[in-house]
Amino acid sequence: MKPATMAFGPTALPKMMIGFVVRRCTIEVGHKPSPEEFAAWANNYNDGDRTCSLFGRPISVDEARLILRHPARPVSARSAAPYECVAAADTLTGTRSATVISLPAVKARLKARAK
Repeated sequence: MKPATMAFGPTALPKMMIGFVVRRCTIEVGHKPSPEEFAAWANNYNDGDRTCSLFGRPISVDEARLILRHPARPVSARSAAPYECVAAADTLTGTRSATVISLPAVKARLKARAK
Protein backbone atom coordinates (compact mmCIF):
# COMPACT_ATOMS: atom_id res chain seq x y z
CA MET A 1 0.00 0.00 0.00
CA LYS A 2 1.38 3.39 -1.02
CA PRO A 3 1.06 6.36 1.32
CA ALA A 4 -0.93 9.29 -0.04
CA THR A 5 1.79 11.82 -0.75
CA MET A 6 -0.60 14.61 -1.69
CA ALA A 7 -3.52 13.81 0.59
CA PHE A 8 -4.09 17.48 1.40
CA GLY A 9 -3.48 18.81 -2.12
CA PRO A 10 -0.62 20.95 -3.31
CA THR A 11 0.35 23.94 -1.17
CA ALA A 12 -0.08 27.22 -3.00
CA LEU A 13 3.10 29.18 -3.47
CA PRO A 14 3.20 32.65 -1.94
CA LYS A 15 2.64 35.58 -4.28
CA MET A 16 4.93 38.59 -4.59
CA MET A 17 5.02 41.63 -6.83
CA ILE A 18 7.31 41.31 -9.83
CA GLY A 19 8.92 44.59 -8.70
CA PHE A 20 10.55 42.72 -5.79
CA VAL A 21 12.17 40.35 -8.29
CA VAL A 22 13.41 43.31 -10.33
CA ARG A 23 14.75 44.92 -7.14
CA ARG A 24 16.78 41.78 -6.40
CA CYS A 25 18.28 42.02 -9.88
CA THR A 26 18.96 45.75 -9.42
CA ILE A 27 20.88 45.04 -6.22
CA GLU A 28 23.01 42.34 -7.88
CA VAL A 29 23.66 44.31 -11.09
CA GLY A 30 24.21 47.60 -9.27
CA HIS A 31 21.80 49.67 -11.39
CA LYS A 32 18.35 49.48 -12.97
CA PRO A 33 18.66 46.49 -15.33
CA SER A 34 18.07 46.67 -19.05
CA PRO A 35 15.83 43.95 -20.52
CA GLU A 36 18.96 42.15 -21.74
CA GLU A 37 20.56 42.24 -18.28
CA PHE A 38 17.33 41.16 -16.57
CA ALA A 39 16.88 38.20 -18.95
CA ALA A 40 20.50 37.10 -18.43
CA TRP A 41 20.15 37.41 -14.63
CA ALA A 42 16.81 35.55 -14.51
CA ASN A 43 18.04 32.76 -16.79
CA ASN A 44 21.15 32.19 -14.63
CA TYR A 45 19.66 32.79 -11.18
CA ASN A 46 21.88 31.59 -8.33
CA ASP A 47 19.62 29.79 -5.85
CA GLY A 48 22.03 28.90 -3.07
CA ASP A 49 24.01 25.90 -4.29
CA ARG A 50 22.48 25.68 -7.77
CA THR A 51 21.92 27.84 -10.83
CA CYS A 52 18.45 27.77 -12.41
CA SER A 53 16.00 29.76 -14.50
CA LEU A 54 14.16 32.01 -12.07
CA PHE A 55 10.84 31.72 -13.93
CA GLY A 56 11.05 27.95 -14.44
CA ARG A 57 12.35 28.33 -17.99
CA PRO A 58 14.63 30.72 -19.84
CA ILE A 59 12.98 34.01 -20.77
CA SER A 60 13.64 36.08 -23.87
CA VAL A 61 14.65 39.73 -23.94
CA ASP A 62 11.13 40.59 -25.18
CA GLU A 63 9.62 38.76 -22.17
CA ALA A 64 12.04 40.61 -19.87
CA ARG A 65 10.97 43.91 -21.44
CA LEU A 66 7.32 43.04 -20.71
CA ILE A 67 8.14 42.00 -17.12
CA LEU A 68 9.97 45.27 -16.48
CA ARG A 69 6.91 47.24 -17.65
CA HIS A 70 4.58 45.57 -15.09
CA PRO A 71 6.26 45.77 -11.64
CA ALA A 72 2.95 45.60 -9.73
CA ARG A 73 1.91 42.26 -11.22
CA PRO A 74 1.70 39.53 -8.55
CA VAL A 75 3.51 36.30 -9.41
CA SER A 76 3.96 32.97 -7.60
CA ALA A 77 7.39 32.71 -6.05
CA ARG A 78 8.84 29.98 -3.90
CA SER A 79 11.56 32.32 -2.63
CA ALA A 80 9.26 35.17 -1.54
CA ALA A 81 10.40 36.65 1.77
CA PRO A 82 7.65 37.40 4.33
CA TYR A 83 7.85 41.16 3.69
CA GLU A 84 7.56 40.56 -0.09
CA CYS A 85 4.40 38.43 0.05
CA VAL A 86 1.18 39.82 -1.34
CA ALA A 87 -1.98 39.14 0.65
CA ALA A 88 -5.19 38.31 -1.21
CA ALA A 89 -6.57 41.66 -0.01
CA ASP A 90 -3.79 43.47 -1.88
CA THR A 91 -4.66 42.06 -5.29
CA LEU A 92 -7.25 43.59 -7.56
CA THR A 93 -9.36 40.43 -7.29
CA GLY A 94 -9.62 40.79 -3.51
CA THR A 95 -10.56 43.72 -1.30
CA ARG A 96 -8.64 46.79 -2.33
CA SER A 97 -5.82 47.98 -0.17
CA ALA A 98 -5.74 51.50 1.28
CA THR A 99 -2.89 52.26 -1.12
CA VAL A 100 -5.00 51.58 -4.22
CA ILE A 101 -6.54 54.74 -5.65
CA SER A 102 -9.76 54.61 -7.64
CA LEU A 103 -9.19 56.84 -10.67
CA PRO A 104 -12.93 57.32 -11.36
CA ALA A 105 -13.34 58.55 -7.76
CA VAL A 106 -10.45 61.01 -8.19
CA LYS A 107 -11.92 62.30 -11.46
CA ALA A 108 -15.31 62.77 -9.79
CA ARG A 109 -13.72 64.74 -6.90
CA LEU A 110 -11.79 66.95 -9.32
CA LYS A 111 -14.95 67.55 -11.36
CA ALA A 112 -16.89 68.47 -8.18
CA ARG A 113 -14.15 70.93 -7.13
CA ALA A 114 -14.18 72.61 -10.54
CA LYS A 115 -17.89 73.48 -10.22
